[in-house]
Amino acid sequence: MRGWPFVGRDEELDTIRSCLRRAEGKGVVISGEAGIGKTRLAREILALAQAQGRHTEWVAATGSLAAIPFGAVAGLLPAGQIPEGHGLPVLAAAAARLRECGRTQRVVIGVDDAHLLDTGSAALVGHLATQHLAFVVATCRAGAPVPDTITALWKDGQAPWLDLGSLPAAAVDQLLDHTLDGDVDGVTRRRLRDLAAGNPLALRELLSTAMTDHALRQRHGMWHLAGDYRPHGAIQQLLADRLRPLGPRTPVVLELLACGEPLPLALLAQLVDPASIDEAETHGLAISERAGDRIQVRLAHPLYGEVLRARLSPVRARQSWWRLAGALLDTPLRRRDDLLRAALWQVEGGTVARADIVRTGARQAIDRADLALAERLARAARDAEPSVDADALLAEVLEYRGRSSEAAAVLAEQPPPGDELLSWALVRAETLYWGNGDALAAEQTLDLLHGRPGEDLAEGIRSWILLFDGRCAAVLDVADRLLASPSASAQAAIWATAAATAAAGFLGRAADAAGYHERGLVLAEERQAELPWGVVELGIARSLAYLAMGELNAAWEVADEGYRQVLSGQSPMMSAGHIGFRGLVEHVQGRPASADRSLREAINALDGRDTLRLTHLFLAGLAAATALAGAADDARTWMDRADHTGNEANRLFTPWIVLANAWTLAAEGRLTDAVNSARYAADLARGLGLPSVEATARYDVLRLGGEREGHRLDELDTALGTPLSHALASAARGLEHADGQALSAATDALAQLGQHLLAAETATCAVRAYRQAGLAGKAAMALERAAALRARCEGAVTPLLNHEHVTAVLTRREREVALLAVRQSSRSIAQQLGLSVATVNNNLARVYGKLGVSNRSQLAALLDAAPPQPADEGGRVSHGRAAGSRRDR
Repeated sequence: MRGWPFVGRDEELDTIRSCLRRAEGKGVVISGEAGIGKTRLAREILALAQAQGRHTEWVAATGSLAAIPFGAVAGLLPAGQIPEGHGLPVLAAAAARLRECGRTQRVVIGVDDAHLLDTGSAALVGHLATQHLAFVVATCRAGAPVPDTITALWKDGQAPWLDLGSLPAAAVDQLLDHTLDGDVDGVTRRRLRDLAAGNPLALRELLSTAMTDHALRQRHGMWHLAGDYRPHGAIQQLLADRLRPLGPRTPVVLELLACGEPLPLALLAQLVDPASIDEAETHGLAISERAGDRIQVRLAHPLYGEVLRARLSPVRARQSWWRLAGALLDTPLRRRDDLLRAALWQVEGGTVARADIVRTGARQAIDRADLALAERLARAARDAEPSVDADALLAEVLEYRGRSSEAAAVLAEQPPPGDELLSWALVRAETLYWGNGDALAAEQTLDLLHGRPGEDLAEGIRSWILLFDGRCAAVLDVADRLLASPSASAQAAIWATAAATAAAGFLGRAADAAGYHERGLVLAEERQAELPWGVVELGIARSLAYLAMGELNAAWEVADEGYRQVLSGQSPMMSAGHIGFRGLVEHVQGRPASADRSLREAINALDGRDTLRLTHLFLAGLAAATALAGAADDARTWMDRADHTGNEANRLFTPWIVLANAWTLAAEGRLTDAVNSARYAADLARGLGLPSVEATARYDVLRLGGEREGHRLDELDTALGTPLSHALASAARGLEHADGQALSAATDALAQLGQHLLAAETATCAVRAYRQAGLAGKAAMALERAAALRARCEGAVTPLLNHEHVTAVLTRREREVALLAVRQSSRSIAQQLGLSVATVNNNLARVYGKLGVSNRSQLAALLDAAPPQPADEGGRVSHGRAAGSRRDR
């Protein structure tokens, strides 16, 4: 593993530097737990002192040297001169040597693990500091007894005592990024931070063992830590050293904490001797802290729990969990977490005494997005107490994990009688829609609950099915009816307002989207403890609404803030939706590198928990972002994966997915196919009644070189009246009529929305329009504006941006042939475009003539493309010779 940079200790470094500059300063004592970075800080100080021309010495105390008088400081004595006896002669010899070494500036001595110094060595170090012969930088283990001579340095006020705390999160991130070559997904970053708890040695060992075990590996180019990883190796030694001096009963305390931390002190005291709890705290292995009206006990470091659990035998672990379960089940279980823990501990203990509590625990695991745990609990509850409700719960979890066939196998096909119909119908509808894409059957299943208890929940789920099926107007009708009902539950209302928020955005109804969101958010925040997904769902819906309306600044801010809040909260695995839609926004903004990172993280995060089948959309978005970066082959790979991922569900996103393919085709140079694909996407959006999406797709037709979309964009602007529709209509007029003023106005409007890529394109086109009109001053201003906007687009490549100085003189067909010719033969181009080889070569000859080149290699160089393979090169062609006569390769 590469050497780590020195990070996160600037404040401590400044304190020690300041002390070193003071003539009266004698040194500094750095205290902290093992691995926290005491030695690294001390060595950094010595390196700085050396750079200033000071003489430095290093003293490393150890347990074995402590048995040898002056053993640790032998290196401070004159070479070849061993004073007879002990005591004063040794002090005098060392003092004389350091006076010689420090004639101009004081010597700086680093003393590592000063708590292990023998009496003589400690006396010598103290003497050198007291006599101002050396500035001493001493480190010691927190809680360990330190020799009096070292403590005296601090007590006289001339040597500050620094308690070195954990590295801040930003510093841990720097170390992760330094060690791991590539991006780290947010959940993995959070987990590594939590496990290491700011201890750099622990972090180093975590990374080393996880990489060796392949538990930490790259997936889709993103580092991901397997959920079942358990630390081992050198990390265990950190704990083993702390366990040795403990009494026989204290390890039981630690084992119980490892299985159930944090534990209420009252509950723990029922299972172990309170004195052993005190001993665990005294040795720095456990911590008591107040949480509300309870005192909770937890292990002092997250890694202690991981290591202790790894060391427990299966029998011993099961006994601990069952003891905890029994004790907790004897309490009133008043706190929400009590139910989940009682459920888990029963299952871990091997005996389910209360299946109803295990079912409730599974539901709470769903609420926290821990679907692996939810499945385990649901299976255990079903095994312990079979029922239709238990079947429905397990099927629901399996469906949420994207395993629809398994969910269908668990759930009976025929509706059950009585009260069990509700749970069966809700899960059956979700499985039919997201598993099979059968919206009609899903709605018919929900109809079974009409006029029965739970009808409001059925309507809430209906609103989501309608949304993802692309029927946004119908979503608003269902939501309005549901919200008007005084008996609607909070869960149903939150589902409906989230669906309506997104639907209103797709319809271009900004005020309605804001109203639904505000109404739902008030309710979701009131019930967040009970319904933790509510705020997340509403945030994703709000971001999606902004994205559909083209308000990209707002869409990005909502998605990014939601991602960060979820990642720092109790359920970081809820982050997939936020980071995925953030990636889609980044792609539309023209930030392909940022979109690539966000979307790859989202795809990883959805593995095994793609409840709404968003992987298909995010893969297509990744293809489009990759195409925008100019990587045609990679874009096609991602697009092919997307094509093999989806089913008939989620028609809402079909136009966007078709547009992603259009841009992939454009990256491949197939502009005619790209235009046709974009036009098809627009027609799909129109058929679904999604005017906001249709407007962007119609405009993409123009961006890709198509024509005759301006009139429809004007119609859509009249119908929508949104800032984006107005900007697109203005941009379309500017493109069709080479109107620099219209293009500049569109640039301003698009930039204000965060549409930096579209704004860069219109500004670039405005330059050409002004020049054609002879308006040099306005052209210069537009050129400056275009450059500033391009700088925000992370190297994005589009037909309106790329090589405009070259392609402006070509027709669309010539431009298409030119782009394809740098990587394909004429015969291959002819097959793709449905042309004859002669027609392709004639177009290529006109390209050569207009651009002043004579072969494909020169054309590739002009377009900054990879040079063609030798087999694709057909030789030189004179500008006046018919291309049809040149030899095709």
